[in-house]
Amino acid sequence: MRAQIIGALLALGFLPGAALAERHKHGKPPVEGVLNVNRASSAELMLLPGIGRGRADAIVARRQVKPFASLEEVARIKGLRKLVQRLRGHLAVDGPTTLHPLVKPETKAEAREASAAPPVKLAEAPR
Repeated sequence: MRAQIIGALLALGFLPGAALAERHKHGKPPVEGVLNVNRASSAELMLLPGIGRGRADAIVARRQVKPFASLEEVARIKGLRKLVQRLRGHLAVDGPTTLHPLVKPETKAEAREASAAPPVKLAEAPR
């Protein structure tokens, strides 16, 4: 019953459904790209799902002692083994950081319009 009420409120626009629907259970938008764990700031690390302030600070503190040579070294930090395995495609120990939140058009129709519509020229008003 509760799910039906929430669904109806989403459909009617009373709840911000687009923002909630695109987010994962952890409240972060999906990301694409790669994050260099040896150079990333704490804020950049927290863009990744499953990494909050504590884990980000643990990574930064550990790399200040000695930079990571491999992702296996990152996985040795307490509580990060499974997370590193899951995020392996987004993590690197060298190279540039290209990680950014994935921005998707809200509907397929908007995506088609954005990609197919030529720029519109406005006619000048007669003087």
